[in-house]
Amino acid sequence: MVEGGRSPLRVWTPGLMISFLFADSERVWRGGQDQLLTLLTGLLDRGHRVDLICHPKTLLEQRARAAGVRVYPVSFRKLAGASVFLQFLFVLKQVRPDMLAFNTPRPILLGNLASRLVPVRARIIFRRVNFPLRRNPVTRLKYSWGIDCIVAISESISLQLQAAGVPASRTRTIYEGIDLALYSPRRQPLLRRPGEPKIIGTVAHLSQEKGLSYLVEAAARIRDVRSRMRFVIVGEGRCRRALEDLVKAQALTQVFYFAGFQPSPSEYYGQFDVFVLPSLSEGLSSSILSAMAMALPVVATDVGGIPELVLDKENGLLVPPANPAALAGAIEFLASDPHTAFRMGQKGRQRVEEHFTLDRKILETEQLCAALLSKTAPVSGPAHG
Repeated sequence: MVEGGRSPLRVWTPGLMISFLFADSERVWRGGQDQLLTLLTGLLDRGHRVDLICHPKTLLEQRARAAGVRVYPVSFRKLAGASVFLQFLFVLKQVRPDMLAFNTPRPILLGNLASRLVPVRARIIFRRVNFPLRRNPVTRLKYSWGIDCIVAISESISLQLQAAGVPASRTRTIYEGIDLALYSPRRQPLLRRPGEPKIIGTVAHLSQEKGLSYLVEAAARIRDVRSRMRFVIVGEGRCRRALEDLVKAQALTQVFYFAGFQPSPSEYYGQFDVFVLPSLSEGLSSSILSAMAMALPVVATDVGGIPELVLDKENGLLVPPANPAALAGAIEFLASDPHTAFRMGQKGRQRVEEHFTLDRKILETEQLCAALLSKTAPVSGPAHG
């Protein structure tokens, strides 16, 4: 058995082509869209048919098309329920998928309803956030009516679902995974010249749950921070202005650099001495996975699925959420000890190689979908050419 009691991988049987239709309503690029894109491209590479419904003129649409996914733009606007429902019907008639998969909550009810008129063989939800489900009839219906399985990307999310009343038998944890070929890990300690500031970096959507205000407050607590460190925040979001104002209020404008959204942030990871993510809630962080793949030491909060990635004092340091003092202490410790930081970074890379690869994610998704489809008969004969 592998860690967590999960079954060893079985060899996938070639020749079993599955037709997928995914639906995602997000307008901005976040970790969930990055995770979805790697799933789409991985399934395509394995010979499956993959179609996508997503909001028009988004980075997800652009990148999915470039990867060879057939994309159907649908505008998920408020008060557009009838329009979305009719567009779902149209796409379902065109695609006739085996699997209808929801990557975000908004399309679930309308897409599920449309699939009653144009039947599919199985319906699944990918749950990528660690927020508790709302306890109301609509949410209960959304996550129970006709849904064959809810895929959680961390055990923490699975437990949240069960706490909301979703039976454990209807959830399945499939850890997020990344393509290690895209990451060049650090092979030796990053030794700065005397007096050269250490680079403390993060990559995140600038939303409240990422806890970045506590990073600013932590920096203000670090001794001689203006001469010793520089903080780089890669990302965009509604909290940027508030964060910039907080940086000014703490007289840290020379210390913090806001890089904005970067389509390919790997060059920034390569410059970091320490990666930090002070989230208040987290499903399973793509940015932490990327940092680990680059062999960076990680300072993060002990929330959600993060402890399933970062083992405290092994490949990083975990601190309580909303605790600037603890965050400052962990950052200062790793920034002042490059050899310990390097050792932790190497452990992080090893952990990704063993447990969080893209191949494993794709294989486990295939196995789950094949098991669900084996319980149902084909809707209308063979799948598509």
